[in-house]
Amino acid sequence: MRRILRTQKSGYALGLVLCLLGLSAILVTLWKAWPEIYSAANPVSDFWTVLWTYELVFVTGFGLRLAYLVIAGIVLIITGIAVCILSRQWLVIPGETATFQCPFCKKQWKAVRDKALVHCPHCRQLVHPLLVG
Repeated sequence: MRRILRTQKSGYALGLVLCLLGLSAILVTLWKAWPEIYSAANPVSDFWTVLWTYELVFVTGFGLRLAYLVIAGIVLIITGIAVCILSRQWLVIPGETATFQCPFCKKQWKAVRDKALVHCPHCRQLVHPLLVG
């Protein structure tokens, strides 16, 4: 038996788009916060202050704090990675086929060789088939 990896290109595309949106949200946050933290004595605490005080206004009356943009970016990146991982699927390709014979009805059929206990397709009994060829 062989195993092959099947990937869904639409899943990879969606995952990549989500990761790029999340990365762009984080980059916009860093772009807006950089002038305030560039020359600060304590850049980490100033960065946290800027994240929770600076508001990015998209439309009049609708603004978004930079911290929410960072959180949305992280969620989008994690979701994009999860979509990329889940869009992969391992499929098992059965091995060679053989001819089997039912010990009860004595009829023959072809099936994958790796099955030990099967239902006879003719008499519908659970049997250990005899390997004919």
